[in-house]
Amino acid sequence: MSMVVIMRNYSTTFFISIYLLITPLDNLFAQPISPPELGDPYSQVLSLKQEKIIGFSTYRRLQKYNMINNNPLVSSYINYIGNLLARNTLDNQREYTFFVTQSNAINAFAVPGGYIGLNSGLVTLTENEAQLASVISHEIGHIKLRHTAELVANASMNTLPMWIGIIAGVFSGNPEASITAIKAGIGFSRQLNINLIRSNEVDADDFAVDIMKKANFRISEMSNFFKRMQSATGEIQRDMAYLSTHPMYENRVANIEAKAQYQHNIIDQSTGDYLYVRNILEVAQTKDIVNTINSINAKSIYDTHKLVLLNLKRSNYRTAKTLLLPVYNNNPNNLYLAVLYAKILSETNEVEEAISVLNNIKNIYPLNQTISFLMAEMFIENNISLDYAKKLLNSINDLYKFNPNYLRILSKMHVLQNNYFESKIYLSDYHVLLDNTNLAIEILDDGMRSNKINTSQREILRNKKIQIICSYQRPLEPIFGEKTCN
Repeated sequence: MSMVVIMRNYSTTFFISIYLLITPLDNLFAQPISPPELGDPYSQVLSLKQEKIIGFSTYRRLQKYNMINNNPLVSSYINYIGNLLARNTLDNQREYTFFVTQSNAINAFAVPGGYIGLNSGLVTLTENEAQLASVISHEIGHIKLRHTAELVANASMNTLPMWIGIIAGVFSGNPEASITAIKAGIGFSRQLNINLIRSNEVDADDFAVDIMKKANFRISEMSNFFKRMQSATGEIQRDMAYLSTHPMYENRVANIEAKAQYQHNIIDQSTGDYLYVRNILEVAQTKDIVNTINSINAKSIYDTHKLVLLNLKRSNYRTAKTLLLPVYNNNPNNLYLAVLYAKILSETNEVEEAISVLNNIKNIYPLNQTISFLMAEMFIENNISLDYAKKLLNSINDLYKFNPNYLRILSKMHVLQNNYFESKIYLSDYHVLLDNTNLAIEILDDGMRSNKINTSQREILRNKKIQIICSYQRPLEPIFGEKTCN
């Protein structure tokens, strides 16, 4: 992955590392060249189809090592603000996916194919929503302007074997090495393509300014965030990977500030969603819970929300409920408070009341998919209203199909309904998403051996197994004779 965190500096290396994860080494340079996209000078180096493969492969590897925050409140918010910005690019060739990683290191990265990750540490360092939007906009710029393909096109082929050796060593089945690389970044010479990298950073800034202006976010907050990072000290500075992976120099800040002078119709305040989600991420990072609790003087609803989260993290349910109940009673339509209150009730075995709280908020926001997900999860974990849970899950498939928790609870629901065939389908999908293809295949083999499925279902499982093998474990095929994959 970081492989991922170093995306800005070492995009060529990153491309090769991901391709190694999905392509046998002896086929690495034997891939057919895709027809060029009109107007795209880099399509023969890295096609949009290859971008999608790289992006999804990266996403799966991050899920495998539990590096993605799959909290539906977090993922829904970050995708909302990301798509609010991305729609201003008029990019109809990609579906953008935004996510938060469970890393305190202050960094963000863009992966070909439209996958944009923000480390939790970076989100919590931002002071307002416009600063967060500026980082997301910058990363969208790198993808839309195809900077990875540009670096690949400008790379010296003589350096490729060296990079292949390094990456093959790091990602040779060693989880500890992979996770270390993910969190810290892999060190390569920063002189590689340094002029091109700096040029790309300026181009991404200009692109970000444009889409921030269209979305009415205050552009000056982009330069404010750069200044905040540059002046950071102590523990924040030690976690500051962003400045090394996104080279900084005075021209960039001055350029942004000059363009910020001509902005109108500015959104000045952060949304409540931003403040609640930042609380969720800050509490997830908190180690010294007691001192953090003692340092909070609950003057606002957001302070109380954070205090409740901290007490919940300590499993201090009574205090959490005492703090939250009066605030919830005064704000029963607040999504974040309602979800938090329902969680406390569920943890204290007050399941019926928890469901009542979620039902109330769903009646207020009937189309909110986060509520549907959380309600279905509660029904399934408590083995109640399974038919309704199935209806809820079917309605949110498009949004959550790449969330492993969604696939897990779908599989569990089918187990509870004695639908052995469907449970195997979704459990194998779950493990494919976590990059555990061997286990996914074992699950399908187990299903095919069972007398609980019929002949047509057995054929579906067999075809699914072949699809997984040909997509993720493609074997060497004989020149003549029967082949596993076409």
